[in-house]
Amino acid sequence: MPVAEASPVASSESGFVKMEDRKRAATSDHNDSAPPLKKQATSVNGGSKPHPDADMPWKDDLERFQKDAIWRQMQEYKREKVSLEAKLKDMSKAATRHNEHLRVIDTWYNQLIDEVKLLLGAAEDIKRDRPTFQSSLSFDDVDNFEKHLKSRSNDIRDIISRLVKNTPKSPPEISELQSQLAKKLAEEKATIAELDKALSEKQQLEESLEEASLRYMVAEKKLDRARSLTVAKLEKQYILGPQRPGGDSASGKREEQSVSNGATPSAERGPELDEAHNKLVAISEKQKEQLQKLETENANLLSQITDLNIKRSKLTDDDYAHTDLFKQMRSQYDDVVKRINHLEATNVQLREEAMKLRSERTAYRNQVDEETQNVIAEKEAQLMRAETDLARIRNARDELLADQQMRKAAQEQEKTAVLKVQELAEARNAQIASLESEVARLRLQVENAKAPQADSSDIPVEELRAKYQALERQYAMLNTELTSMQTACKKYSMLASQKVTDFSALEDKMARLTAEKSKADQKYFAAMKSKEARDLEVRTLRIQNSKSSDIVSQLKESEAATRSLLANMEKQVSETKEALNSMMNKHHATQQQLAENGIVIEGLKGQINELKTLSTSKDATLASTSSACRQAETEIEGLKATLADTKKSLDNWKNKSLGNSSSEYEMLRTLALCTVCRRNFKNTAIKTCGHVFCKDCVEERLTSRSRKCPNCNRSFGNNDYMHITL
Repeated sequence: MPVAEASPVASSESGFVKMEDRKRAATSDHNDSAPPLKKQATSVNGGSKPHPDADMPWKDDLERFQKDAIWRQMQEYKREKVSLEAKLKDMSKAATRHNEHLRVIDTWYNQLIDEVKLLLGAAEDIKRDRPTFQSSLSFDDVDNFEKHLKSRSNDIRDIISRLVKNTPKSPPEISELQSQLAKKLAEEKATIAELDKALSEKQQLEESLEEASLRYMVAEKKLDRARSLTVAKLEKQYILGPQRPGGDSASGKREEQSVSNGATPSAERGPELDEAHNKLVAISEKQKEQLQKLETENANLLSQITDLNIKRSKLTDDDYAHTDLFKQMRSQYDDVVKRINHLEATNVQLREEAMKLRSERTAYRNQVDEETQNVIAEKEAQLMRAETDLARIRNARDELLADQQMRKAAQEQEKTAVLKVQELAEARNAQIASLESEVARLRLQVENAKAPQADSSDIPVEELRAKYQALERQYAMLNTELTSMQTACKKYSMLASQKVTDFSALEDKMARLTAEKSKADQKYFAAMKSKEARDLEVRTLRIQNSKSSDIVSQLKESEAATRSLLANMEKQVSETKEALNSMMNKHHATQQQLAENGIVIEGLKGQINELKTLSTSKDATLASTSSACRQAETEIEGLKATLADTKKSLDNWKNKSLGNSSSEYEMLRTLALCTVCRRNFKNTAIKTCGHVFCKDCVEERLTSRSRKCPNCNRSFGNNDYMHITL
């Protein structure tokens, strides 16, 4: 009875029809993808070679098995076709989307290049002094990127080289760093591209895995249903029942032969029951042995668990000492102790140095205080001398100012006198001029008086004219004399009035000065009185100053005491600061150590959790493997018992066959043998025609390239045959 091994669903056997085959037969479950249900070609009018299994009783079962296998294979092809069509559809959609994306990127690159060209202006001949462009897109080793950007690499490099020319030159170190950074960025971009590709492939594989897992689950459900005991019992009842529709001739013949042999059904079931009993006895013995082993193992494990619980409840110092955490903490503790000892030694040295520095500082401070006190005393003496000198200088300054004012007043008076003398001199000059004109006039009159007086009628005209001219000159001289006398009189009157006003002003001034003098005398006497009061105040202030100097000396002594106290307090503060700094350093070190210990503990906790999960998974796998091993051992024992029974029955049947060898046995054996070589049994079926041969003959025909069926001469390929089990 042939059974297919490569199919995912168990096929129907010659005398074993499944429930699904009864519900959905191959004829009713017609599909467009399945081939048309045709019968095999037979020899009509000597047209072809007759089928060797044409007259065999399992011909109908074989034909039905072949059709069922072909139908299942076609269904598998149809499922693969649907999945491939879905994948092709998705890939076409993705390809169109990527093509649109690439077209948009191409146009954007071209637009970007055009805009950069417009910004840079007309292309100049800069190829001779063009700098080498350190590109960050170093995809020299990536073939795909070179293929994609090879078309526009020249334009991009030209634009970027022009941009690089405008930028200032950088030193070689920076350029080298830029080149290294560009290489690293290129590697990163390549890895990102590969990562995106791997992620997309992973997503596609996950989708295919989901589809395959869904199909696997459906097939597993079908297989579980096929392996269920109830379905097997119903099928067995259907096979062995009396109302079997369309019973096979071969099964009828077998039943007839078994009845004709004189064996009853109860007689057939006796050996089967013995075989089952022996199998169950062997299985039970094996299970008892396994139970004893499990009990011993369980007792050992329980004793180990109790020991471990006792140890866990009462851990000793040695147990703690052998742990890795204790060793780590011990090493850290030793390091901290060493650091503390080193810090204490350095602290002692620093304290000694601080004491020395403090003593030096106090001595220097005392010396500075003494020097400052001496300097202050000297400065105070200088200040007293300077004050006396200042008072003397101020008195001299007041005297000099008074003398200066008197001299200025006298000088102003002298200036006024000089001015008045000059005015008097001018008036005298004017008077002298008038007197000279008067003398000239008088001389003319004397001359005229000396001349003889004639009658006016007898006087000639020329003489009259000369007299007239002389009179005019006298008249002019009189006018000038009058004007000079007028100016002299005016000046004399002005000087006289001015003298009168000056004398009146001087009299007013004298009265005012006498009044001011009396006031000044009063002020002087008041100032002398206030001076005497000031002298008394100065004397009292000097007495107070002497007292205050005593107080200052006392305050200086108290200040020295407070300074010494302050120095002691500063020492204590520095010591406390050092102690605080050491404690803070210790605190920081302990915090850091605690953080490190926390990190180590977290890592150890994670490792413990991982080990727990691993131990649970290992325990689960160990339990499953041990249960599978036990089941396998029980099955092996059962199979050994059945093998012994089958060997016994085989020996019985061999004895029977040797006793009465029939032609039917030889006929069945010849039918099971291959029709080509007559050596091996039939175990390979050709899918195209359905004929069955041994595997060696089929492979021999494939290797010799005579790929035709020996019975019907129908061609077949490498995938057109399948393994079957008789």
